[in-house]
Amino acid sequence: MTFEDSGIFVKGTSGQEKTTCPECSSGRKKSRDKCLSVNIDDGVWHCHHCGWRGSLDWKEIVKDLTNDKPVEKPNPPKTELPENVYQWFEDRCITREVVDSENIGYENRWIQFPFYKNGEVVNIKSRTADKKFRQSKNAEKCFYRFDSMLGMETIIITEGEMDALSLVQSGFMNVVSVPDGATQPDSKPSDKKFSYLLSAEEHLMSANTVILCTDSDGAGKHLREELSRRIGREKCFRVVYPDGCKDMNDVLIKHGEDRVQNIVSNAHPYPIDGVIAVTDIEDDAIDLLLKPHHKGLSTGWSAVDPHYLISPSEVTVITGVPNMGKSEWMDALMINMVQEYGWKFGIFSAENFPVEHHLLKLVGKFAGKSFWGEDKLNESTARSSMKILNDHIKFIGTQEDSVTIESIMEQAKILNYRFGLNGLVIDPWNTLEHKFGDGENETLYVSRVLAQLSAFAKINEIHIWIVAHPRKMENDVNRKPAVPSPYDISGSANWFNKCDNAITVHRHKSDDDDYAGIHVHKIRFQYKNGKPNQGNPAKLKYNLSTGKYYEYIEERFKEDFFR
Repeated sequence: MTFEDSGIFVKGTSGQEKTTCPECSSGRKKSRDKCLSVNIDDGVWHCHHCGWRGSLDWKEIVKDLTNDKPVEKPNPPKTELPENVYQWFEDRCITREVVDSENIGYENRWIQFPFYKNGEVVNIKSRTADKKFRQSKNAEKCFYRFDSMLGMETIIITEGEMDALSLVQSGFMNVVSVPDGATQPDSKPSDKKFSYLLSAEEHLMSANTVILCTDSDGAGKHLREELSRRIGREKCFRVVYPDGCKDMNDVLIKHGEDRVQNIVSNAHPYPIDGVIAVTDIEDDAIDLLLKPHHKGLSTGWSAVDPHYLISPSEVTVITGVPNMGKSEWMDALMINMVQEYGWKFGIFSAENFPVEHHLLKLVGKFAGKSFWGEDKLNESTARSSMKILNDHIKFIGTQEDSVTIESIMEQAKILNYRFGLNGLVIDPWNTLEHKFGDGENETLYVSRVLAQLSAFAKINEIHIWIVAHPRKMENDVNRKPAVPSPYDISGSANWFNKCDNAITVHRHKSDDDDYAGIHVHKIRFQYKNGKPNQGNPAKLKYNLSTGKYYEYIEERFKEDFFR
């Protein structure tokens, strides 16, 4: 199956594109409006106007993806270097002694950097003088100089091999380098890009200090932030280069070994707690100056976006009367973020048990099909969808008898290191085991825990969603369930005061209409994330079969829309 089989026409062969929607564009006044977002790599699409979604049958592609090739170990490189290669290193202030000590090889114009792990060569990265790079075929991904981190309390990480050698030249032996350099800040998140962290987890977690010496350009800063986010900012330090220097080799060439030593010795801790110096946040402030007012990310529903956009490092509280669809809406929002932005989630969802049942619900939303009834998912579509979702969703705590906030955060921290989380969902709050401190009542407990979650979200740059039931339900004047607010959640007004965003999902049903209302009560940062809708909810339609939410179309417009 191809995109064209579904009436979708794209120009490229990878990445994301926007094009017209074959479902609704022809019936719209703005027929040329590119309202359909297409993720070519994942084979999925979503229309921002009519809500149409779908995915290709990726059976063959999934087959290729699951056919993992065995890891191969290359032969050690030939270490007999011609004089011109030694001179090339000398021009970069790397001496013959350092080159020989690192067993650097050379063959047919390619300088070879061997990757040793547990005393064995597991990969070789080769480069030419004009910066062409390649690595051994089917080799293991690990840090360059992996063995130098073993048992070290302090580990230094660089972006490239020459920067690592510059530090070795300056007297530092506890130095490793990432195998693939840095990616551009706007590149799609990829676990494969950071797979080398898995084999280094024990050593990085046991180290007291990790000093990040990535390049000073945009890609280098992006790599630094992603590494610190996964490793833990509480133990990470970052270096500041002198003017005119992009990396450690620049510093070595222009200023010498003493300056390299000084820069590493004076690395700055990440500003998490306590007093923050101007130098700690200088680069971040300049980035904000140059790229002001970052807007949050779209929810995937045009009716919701003016009132609620999604930004990292925030906490959103969702409430609603039982069986009004708040968990279903949360699941649909997750799938939107996966399809549109490649986000990765950790999910604690005690009421969606067994996990297999929850997975099929998510697959249904992803593929736009039900897992029950006549038009249910077929096995091929289900498996291909699961293959993609496996890269984006992990379930937390579902096998434990009792789950606490502390255990969820601990598991989320591990997932963030291995997986690179963007979002954490706790659904529902009421099923957790809550451990009050000495002399702590529920009000104080809620305040403390929400503060912990807020700090966790900021440190790890993760958006946290908490689904919480109201403590009591009341009826409106029509004797129907009234719309609850965060003030109605058990634990006092702290739910409203401590969170960044507060939303109620409520089904509005009458003889004339039936829709899901998204009531946005609070948005802390309105300049980037929208404004509360003040009692006028964003309207969505819920499909019981697929579990998907679509844009609401008023009755008086339906005839024109479907004509």
